[in-house]
Amino acid sequence: MSTVYSTPERKLQKMTFVEEVGAKMFAGSVAGVVGVSACYPIDFAKTRLQKPPKDGPPFTGLVDVLRRTKARHGVGGWYSGLRPNLTGIIPEKGLKLAVFDIVRDNLRGADGSISFKAELTSAISAAVAQVVVTTPMEIVKIRCQLSGNTMFPVIRELGLRGLYKGYLSTLTRDVCFNLIFFPLQSHMKATLIRPTDHESRKLFCSFLAGISAGVLAACMSTPADVVKTRLQAGDPGNMASIFTGIIKNEGPSALFLGAGPRMAAIAPLFGIAICVYDVQKRMLLKIGYDVPV
Repeated sequence: MSTVYSTPERKLQKMTFVEEVGAKMFAGSVAGVVGVSACYPIDFAKTRLQKPPKDGPPFTGLVDVLRRTKARHGVGGWYSGLRPNLTGIIPEKGLKLAVFDIVRDNLRGADGSISFKAELTSAISAAVAQVVVTTPMEIVKIRCQLSGNTMFPVIRELGLRGLYKGYLSTLTRDVCFNLIFFPLQSHMKATLIRPTDHESRKLFCSFLAGISAGVLAACMSTPADVVKTRLQAGDPGNMASIFTGIIKNEGPSALFLGAGPRMAAIAPLFGIAICVYDVQKRMLLKIGYDVPV
């Protein structure tokens, strides 16, 4: 359960709905940019592992991807697709974190408690909201990562309809991820953080909750991510045919290709994002706004 911390010296000011949405969108966007920038090369390696190269031997792991990419394209090759990812991450993470928070806060009980049903509803709402931005961001990022092209030629090639290829698979992955990540990190923070804790401990606990929930959510949603990557990379078929094709031709273990790098990228990304997001909410509290943290 989240707690509103107030001070006896002053009365906290309630935000209007527009102020609340704007503040949380901004906080989520900053959190997303910081997290993505710190972890991008690992995300790049994850994509290359999930979609093996056609012009050479398959990659053996994260280090092999980074080593071979550096030898061929230099260190800059690790950042192929970063521009569309940063462009999309600002509204995507803003929507994800803001919608979850706003829906969750509005579903609180009279005593301020959050039911498990409310947690799930908030998580699904965040996934539905973010996928409008996530789908074009992901397909452009993936095409850039695989081809080495820049953002605008890829967008022109895809067209508006092509930007939303894999919409359903992206939504499936994000719903799976959110249903695990958000309730787990919320309950971990509620368990670990006390109102009297020093700011440094609160910061560490936010990071720990984000990274722990991120590891589990990333692992469990990897099969949906593999199917989404194959679909958006241009493999023929739909979600069902790609899923069954992977099992038939490559074995069930192929559904977890890139699981290690995916967990290695997403865990710190969300640890950083949740930490930065919570710090910004506590800053709003300190300047006099009534913000659940």
